[in-house]
Amino acid sequence: MGEEGTEGIVHLMCLAASSGVPLFCRSSRGGAPARQQLPFSVIGSLNGVHMFGQNLEVQLSSARTEDTTVVWKSFHDSITLIVLSPEEGTSELRLERLLQMVFGAMVLLVGLEELTNIRNVERLKKELRASYRLIDSFLGDSELIGDLTQCVDCVVPPEGSLLQEALSGFAEAAGTAFVSLVVSGRVVAATESWWRLGMPEAVLLPWLVGSLPPQAARDYPVYLPHGSPTVPHRLLTLTLLPGLELCLLCGPRPPLGQLDPQLLERWWLPLLDPLRACLPLGPRALPAGFPLHTDILGLLLLHLELKRCLFTVEPSGDKEPSPEQRRRLLRSFYTLVSATHFPPDEKTEAQLSSSRATIQTWAAWFPQPHAALHCSQYRLCPSSSLWGDPQSPEPGQPEEKAEDTAHRAQVPRACYLVSAPEEPGTGWRLVALQLGPRQLLLLLSSQSPTHGLRVLATHTLHALTPLL
Repeated sequence: MGEEGTEGIVHLMCLAASSGVPLFCRSSRGGAPARQQLPFSVIGSLNGVHMFGQNLEVQLSSARTEDTTVVWKSFHDSITLIVLSPEEGTSELRLERLLQMVFGAMVLLVGLEELTNIRNVERLKKELRASYRLIDSFLGDSELIGDLTQCVDCVVPPEGSLLQEALSGFAEAAGTAFVSLVVSGRVVAATESWWRLGMPEAVLLPWLVGSLPPQAARDYPVYLPHGSPTVPHRLLTLTLLPGLELCLLCGPRPPLGQLDPQLLERWWLPLLDPLRACLPLGPRALPAGFPLHTDILGLLLLHLELKRCLFTVEPSGDKEPSPEQRRRLLRSFYTLVSATHFPPDEKTEAQLSSSRATIQTWAAWFPQPHAALHCSQYRLCPSSSLWGDPQSPEPGQPEEKAEDTAHRAQVPRACYLVSAPEEPGTGWRLVALQLGPRQLLLLLSSQSPTHGLRVLATHTLHALTPLL
């Protein structure tokens, strides 16, 4: 399906659903924006086959060719988004969530009314240009993962209680309940009202701040896709230190000029050292000196009820693979685990078939560090076959007791995957563990023995639990 000169490029298209008129097209090659665009005839064909299915009351959501995965999604019967990815083994789940984030970004910066009641196509095209930078960051190789997990990327500051106290006092003095500290697109601390923001704005707002060019202060109009999609709010940002920004979500008041230097100095100058300690937390997420096993190359911790996550590939940074490859491995493993082993809800037969196909193509998801290293074998082993399934009593055993049920709720569900190249002692291990509302995914070096994965993951989860 690839056109000449467009191999390896991810294409994103936005069209008006009623007329099929393209509103914008964005492309990315190797994580960077690309100029190559699909011909209008290809765009028209992709939209035409989707509209043809709708006319027959058939919902076309995804398709695969030999070298491309295509996903369609319509929003409010007004906007159609189409994404094409040439990456082998790309998951429909990943692309569907990408399209959800893209539409959320459009609502965030343009408003739902303009998207559902299109009066002037050319004017809408111009207004949507404001969202290009944010949308391009979703198509690139971001250091964040909230676009996929739908959880807010966070970091753990060394002196979080001091920052939280100052944040609450500053919010009261500024006259708004929605305040947060953001470093490199990740939330350091936030008021209770900020944490209660719905999805996707809870993910989009810090991501937007991290994607914008540095400025001392901003007064940015935004809509809240979940909370206020038609009435704009103001996003005020103030740079405390390079890379560390104070964000306020408010209405007409306070004016930006009211946030004078004296107010900032009163609350934040005494905390200059704790603020400086937040700067390296962007890629690391965890405080310096936090004890992690030396075999851990990367981790993703999610709190599914709070919708927050910690994501880092900084541990043991001097080892292979590179940070970019580690992020790709953890993102791909999260997609696999979410689709097959820890699904959020009951799946249809079509989704189960897609999950089986995902497992079959898993080996292709591993980036190859060099030509001599390839993944020729893989194993996805659920808890029932690796560590015993407490939810499956042996035939003939008596019915479980109430205390047994309570105990089982505390038994973690787990699965692991081993990349086993032909050369012994190489490759990586990935393990996923779920206990209550928390999920932990670890990327481990080849020196980590398979029989010790559960113990290592369990100890790591217990160590991280107080942080999130």
